[in-house]
Amino acid sequence: MEATTTSTSTFTNQDRWQMLGGERFYAIARWLMLLLLFAVSPLLTPIPVWPITSGDLTVMLLWAYAGFAVLTTISLFIPPLSPLLKLAYLIDIAFISFLALFSGETMMLFFPLYLLPLISAAIRQQPAVSLLSGIVASFFYIMAIVGGSMDAEQTTLALAPLDYVSLGLQVLTLSFIPWLTSGLAERWTASNRRSVAAAQQQTDEALRAAQSFRDQMRSLYEVAYALSTTMNYQHVLESTLEESQKLVPYTAGLVLLSTGVADELYVAAGHGIQTSDMGRRIQVMKGNIANALRSPDPRLANDISHEPDLRHIETLQTCKGACIIPLRAQLRTYGIMLIASERNNAFSAEQLDMVNALAQYAIIALHNAQLLIDLKEERNKLISKEEEVRRQLARDLHDGPAQALAAITMNIEFIKRLLERDPQRVIEELDKLSTLSKRTTYEVRTMLFELRPLVLETQGLRVTLEQYLERFQNSENNNGTEIILETEDVDDVSLDTKTEGTLFNIIQEAINNALKHAQAEHIWVRLQSDGINLTTIVQDDGKGFDKAKVLRSYEKRGSFGLLNIDERARLVGGNADMESAPGEGTRVSIVVPLE
Repeated sequence: MEATTTSTSTFTNQDRWQMLGGERFYAIARWLMLLLLFAVSPLLTPIPVWPITSGDLTVMLLWAYAGFAVLTTISLFIPPLSPLLKLAYLIDIAFISFLALFSGETMMLFFPLYLLPLISAAIRQQPAVSLLSGIVASFFYIMAIVGGSMDAEQTTLALAPLDYVSLGLQVLTLSFIPWLTSGLAERWTASNRRSVAAAQQQTDEALRAAQSFRDQMRSLYEVAYALSTTMNYQHVLESTLEESQKLVPYTAGLVLLSTGVADELYVAAGHGIQTSDMGRRIQVMKGNIANALRSPDPRLANDISHEPDLRHIETLQTCKGACIIPLRAQLRTYGIMLIASERNNAFSAEQLDMVNALAQYAIIALHNAQLLIDLKEERNKLISKEEEVRRQLARDLHDGPAQALAAITMNIEFIKRLLERDPQRVIEELDKLSTLSKRTTYEVRTMLFELRPLVLETQGLRVTLEQYLERFQNSENNNGTEIILETEDVDDVSLDTKTEGTLFNIIQEAINNALKHAQAEHIWVRLQSDGINLTTIVQDDGKGFDKAKVLRSYEKRGSFGLLNIDERARLVGGNADMESAPGEGTRVSIVVPLE
């Protein structure tokens, strides 16, 4: 039974960066506009823009505008400066207006530059606010035109009649283009939302159809395989309940199996129960049902109708005494078998033992059915894992020994030339070549040791781990992390070759994950034996992670170390678990049965 966890989503830097996509595009456009202004600066002022040696206002404005562009670009990366981005378009309008004011006869060139900040702001504003922004920009533009077109005596405008018409059209354009842009953006956004909602509805319908189809196929698949002469584990469950009725008379009997969702069971088979209760799902939280799922031992219970987990099963509301038998094979629990009576203390310990003996047939049926499903899944996973290992091995060979061998070859050619030109340096280069060869040999042997250490077959797991950790501690890849091996009552531990090899590979993966991601100072590897199972714990004091959050994104990530470790452990009849929290390190526990 898995514990359910909840956590709230957090706003990450990546989320902020994606939300600033429009601001990033606007920043690029601002830089392009600034480059254009510098390119046409000879048309704006006879004074060169570089070096900055004059007091020309146009030159100073251009460089001030460049400084503002740098500041807004920096604001994209520094969250406290983000509010500046919302007001940047007003400062853009002010700079453009001042440039138009001091540019003299070329002031008309600045009209198109007003459109960039106005359109950028309009996309994020309501139409009324966008119209107001356009009117404000038009006012600044008129003031720049009026200020730049006054004659020497500052009494009349130096504009032709046609210029007034052109100015009027430009003012109308600056006033209404933002309003039109905002209105169109608002309607497009509403249309996009409706499209997304429709697509989400279609997706939900497809997911519901896929879920229904999966459940149907799972039922068909489970029905197709059987135990012994029944040919079907469902028949085994029903037969077990019927035979239990003959041995131990009861009011209602049912089998609850896991749905695959954490802490959720469903009624898979029943005898003497209402039709409405078949297939009913329950959430397991506490009480006898939760305790039975955690323990391999059957138990007797009274007042079963008061169990909070069973309150939705109508048949059990009139029942009191009950036998609860966990359906457990090796270290895996499939569910529980429950028989109930309307009387308290209706069942004895002897009757519980008889029902438990019959339940073993149901456990075998469930176990065989699950094995058939697991074999198919594991076959596909093993094929994928083999390809992954091949690619990793190719990368390791290419980045390690292959590069070193190429360097050795080059050094040999270099030494050949030195024999003719500078024989005195040959000894020094040979020493370097020897060092490189030794390091390459060490790397190759380490790779072979990690792939399949021969000492594992001759001296066992503990000695192999000691040699592996000693090699790793002396290598350059441990980042200063201290790896500590602790063993307890494992001298006489006996594991078959396959289990030892799998367990060694699991420990390797757990250590590598800790070294790559945990930033830990210490890693502890503990081996403990209780005579029945061997428990291996790999623990670090690193930064840890939010396990629930990572599990929720498992399908997008494509792989997760815990699932790989658990799959390997199950291949040899064991299981694995991982515990981690931010700032509290990570603990991986692997339990495998002894031989």
